[in-house]
Amino acid sequence: MGTITTEDNSEWFSANRKQTLHSEWFLSHCHIHKYPSKSTLIHQGEKAETLYYIVKGSVAVLIKDEEGKEMILSYLNQGDFIGELGLFEEGQERSAWVRAKSACEVAEISYKKFRQLIQVNPDILMRLSSQMARRLQVTSEKVGNLAFLDVTGRIAQTLLNLAKQPDAMTHPDGMQIKITRQEIGQIVGCSRETVGRILKMLEDQNLISAHGKTIVVYGTR
Repeated sequence: MGTITTEDNSEWFSANRKQTLHSEWFLSHCHIHKYPSKSTLIHQGEKAETLYYIVKGSVAVLIKDEEGKEMILSYLNQGDFIGELGLFEEGQERSAWVRAKSACEVAEISYKKFRQLIQVNPDILMRLSSQMARRLQVTSEKVGNLAFLDVTGRIAQTLLNLAKQPDAMTHPDGMQIKITRQEIGQIVGCSRETVGRILKMLEDQNLISAHGKTIVVYGTR
C-alpha cells in the first residue's frame, strides 16, 4: 500500500486514455481479493465501510424477501464499482447482496482512503459519478419495463440486454448467453415455469434458440 502523492497522479489516464481505472496508481492503494464463482462479496444489512472495484469477472446484485426469494437487480462487470452509496453518507448499511457470477478479482478500498484519492485526482470521482448516472438510467428503464411491458416483453428485453453484456459470446446467428431460467425469472419477476414457456414461444417464432442454460439471441451482433 503506497502513500498518496500528487506525483503518483502522472500516469492516471495516460496517452491512450480510455476512461478505464485499470491503473497501477489506483490499484496500488487497494487490497486485491479473489472470489470464486457464486461466493458472496457483500451481505445485505452489514455496515458499509468499503468500496469495491471489479478488476476481472462479473457479479450479480440482488435482494431477498423475508422468505429468501431472490430478485436480481443488475449484473456488474469488469471496470464497475460496487458499494458506492455508503461513500456519500456515513453509517449506511448495505442495501443488497452481491454475489460472484463468475470467478472474480476485486480491488477493495476503504471509503476514507478513497476520499483521499479523489483529493489528489478528481477524475476518479467523475468516473464513479458517470457509472452512478448510467445505473440510474438503467433502473429507470427497468421500472418502465415493469410498468408497461407484459412478462413476455420483459423477458425479451432482458435477453437483448444480456446479449450486450461483456460475457456474451459471438455466435454465427447472433449473440450467445448463458443463464438459467430461474435467473431470468429473478430478473423479470416471474416463475421459472413461466420463463420456460415464453422461451419456447420465442424459439417457435425463430427469435432465439434455447438449450439448457445456453441461449442464442438471433440478429443481435
